[in-house]
Amino acid sequence: MEIKTSQKTSVLKKLPIFNGISDNGLALIAPILKLITFKSGESVICEGDKGDSLFIIRNGSVEVFKTNGVGEEVSLGVLHEGSFFGELSLFDDHPRSATVRTLEYTDFLSLSRSDLITALEGNHEIENILFRNTIMETFSRFRNVITNFTFSQHHLSSKDEIIDEINRDLKTATEIQGYFIRAEDDNDINRRNGISRSFVYLPSKAIGGDFISTINDAKGNICAIIADVEGHGISASLVTGVLKSAFSFLVPVYGDRPDLFMSHLNRHLCKMLNRLYATCYYAYINLQDNTVSFAKAGHHHPLFWRSSEKKFESIEVPGPLLGLLEEAEYGIETYNLNPGDKILFYTDGIIEERCDDSEMFGIERLEKAAERAIVENISPVVDYLIVELNRFINKDTYEDDITLLLYEFNEPLKA
Repeated sequence: MEIKTSQKTSVLKKLPIFNGISDNGLALIAPILKLITFKSGESVICEGDKGDSLFIIRNGSVEVFKTNGVGEEVSLGVLHEGSFFGELSLFDDHPRSATVRTLEYTDFLSLSRSDLITALEGNHEIENILFRNTIMETFSRFRNVITNFTFSQHHLSSKDEIIDEINRDLKTATEIQGYFIRAEDDNDINRRNGISRSFVYLPSKAIGGDFISTINDAKGNICAIIADVEGHGISASLVTGVLKSAFSFLVPVYGDRPDLFMSHLNRHLCKMLNRLYATCYYAYINLQDNTVSFAKAGHHHPLFWRSSEKKFESIEVPGPLLGLLEEAEYGIETYNLNPGDKILFYTDGIIEERCDDSEMFGIERLEKAAERAIVENISPVVDYLIVELNRFINKDTYEDDITLLLYEFNEPLKA
């Protein structure tokens, strides 16, 4: 059965994730919606499978299931006509967080990520609106869980069930954020160029506000970002999703110009999420001319070890934090790279951790520990730094997220 484009457009207008998209924008999306039908009892998506499509229920109903710790399916609820699921898969290919199964003969309109990318052809305004609405919808669902915890105990048989429901949602959020925190630059390219990369990410809560991501541009050069979002928990983790999305679509355009990259990232954050701030550092490692270019947004400068001088070199590049001023400008500094050089990026969590007498670990201790690891050839360096931190604070739990990203430069392999 064919569905007119006007009918598809009408469906889109009723969904919150498409709010604010113009009629012309919806006219680009509506034609690529595909009608698919499932019989009663069929699985539309399965927990753990790779996701690539949004599903809108045109008629019928489905039940949502999540597998618990002992392998049993737990029902999370029933969705009816007009509901939708799978929206996050429009932006990332992370595994499905739940199974959705039809309760009756059910028609869906599906929208695939590949079709959406082709239809929008780099229309960043629509992409931004769609991603912002998706983040807000996710935020709303988490908020509803908390509301239910406070005001709707009569819907559940016990407080334990409420806690279990919240824990399931937090587990899902943790899994989603795990796909934002990624080092995806090609290890084979790195190895051929004498580069090794390592990182540590230790959130203080189930979901954190630190963010790192690394990828190669079209020339194989390395684009690396580290950020620390204000606050902790759900709101901070959602901002990391915004940063991940922006990083992915800004790198192909501005990746080799860190100052312009940071300016556009800042504008994007200001428009998407008002009054939410983040510090950030971005580096472009050019493998053709053996240089690294930096831009910062209120973030701590990395530790830049110079092998020839056997000491850390100071980096000076200006830039205010992200989200503060939409028209903020950012500087850029470029340095030559030589065999033996190392760059350690970090968030403030590690230097602000305190021991029993409230003394902070601090930048000086971090530098000394890193220098010792380098000079004495202790490897992996990032693991050693965590050992030293834990020894200083006498525990292995943290008040803030701890994130380290290290690049080490050695002699390239001979052809």
